[in-house]
Amino acid sequence: MGAESIQCRRKCEGVRNSAEEGSLPWQAMVLGQSDEVSCVIVGLAPPRTASRDQQLLATARDQEKMLGYRRSRVESSAFYSRLDAFRRELELDGAAIWTTVCKSERIKGQKLPPETVQTCAESYLERELGLVDKSVPIVAVGNRVFDTVRQYFPDRFVLNVPSPAGSRGDFQKTLDNKKLLSLAKMRIAANKPGALCLCPPCARKYFAQEKAY
Repeated sequence: MGAESIQCRRKCEGVRNSAEEGSLPWQAMVLGQSDEVSCVIVGLAPPRTASRDQQLLATARDQEKMLGYRRSRVESSAFYSRLDAFRRELELDGAAIWTTVCKSERIKGQKLPPETVQTCAESYLERELGLVDKSVPIVAVGNRVFDTVRQYFPDRFVLNVPSPAGSRGDFQKTLDNKKLLSLAKMRIAANKPGALCLCPPCARKYFAQEKAY
């Protein structure tokens, strides 16, 4: 799938794939030392390649070395470390598979059309997650990813968490809400298909319903 995505010539709107410019599709990465996969974390699209990295990736001849370099970039990012802290709060302490719906990075200033998201979900994400045991929970980062993953994987348990990159601080609110995290852990332990959204509006709705009883 990695080679296939690099050679993709669909020219979908909102994303770019150019080896000559050092903009290459991202592949799923397994991060963590455990042999057991505790969760799959799915983002919308890879971050834009920093200008200092574009030349390096454009001239890379060793794919394994390139993937290792990217892995180190991911692990050192604030986005990764905050999501890693979140999954550990949920006691998902095994290895984590990190991937995205769209494999190519977004073009600055452009939106991702539904057609682009659908094409990548059907071409790659379905196949990737088809290799993962159905009992492994999926953590969707953001509402758009949540809606997409629920559509394509109705037989999985999908958890929605606000993006750490969001401007409203919703991710930290979720991380600080111990009652909400307990609810998520309970649903994960149940090991049943379904979905749970942890965004603040949904959290307020859960607890309002709880008080009504």
